[in-house]
Amino acid sequence: MADTNEIAIVQAQAPFDDHNCDIILRSANGVDFHVFKLILSLVSPVFKDMFALPQSESQSGVSSVPVITVTESSTTLESLLLLCYPAATPIFDSLDDAKVVMKAASKYDMQAALSRAGDLAMAQFLPNHFLELYALSCRFGWPHHAQTAATRTLEIKDLGRPSNMFNGMRDITALDHHKLLEYHYKCGIAAQTVGTLFPG
Repeated sequence: MADTNEIAIVQAQAPFDDHNCDIILRSANGVDFHVFKLILSLVSPVFKDMFALPQSESQSGVSSVPVITVTESSTTLESLLLLCYPAATPIFDSLDDAKVVMKAASKYDMQAALSRAGDLAMAQFLPNHFLELYALSCRFGWPHHAQTAATRTLEIKDLGRPSNMFNGMRDITALDHHKLLEYHYKCGIAAQTVGTLFPG
């Protein structure tokens, strides 16, 4: 739980400013998101179980609507909640921002939101961050994205050299890294074979 005793509380922008809400999520930096228990319960077993617990007086705001303070920043919480609304699509400022949102989605067991975050990250950042996206895809179990990212790694010569270490190395297992190197090697052998059979 974040400490908001000395933080000025402000209201989130639409669509999270609806005063007909039945729950308020307060970010770590004091932004109140007016949301609905039904929507959060449908997308997150964690929130569903949380809402089944009695709300203490310390979690209630000035109104009768319960307030739950979370550890995520308002930027992360807004993106996470937008992923839960079918008609809304967040835009990540960076891959690091997307990774923080994915971490939060995993924390609250929001599988649909996590999958959408992966799709959006691939669409936004694949050209320049395919190695990190390969690692994330392996970590979260997205084989189709992992294959797409692995194909882009063929642009890198000598992928296995120590100088080609990348940020996503911390998000990948040794086995998945080995699979990438094996794929890279086999594609190289296939390309050499084609070059031998059909010389320019």
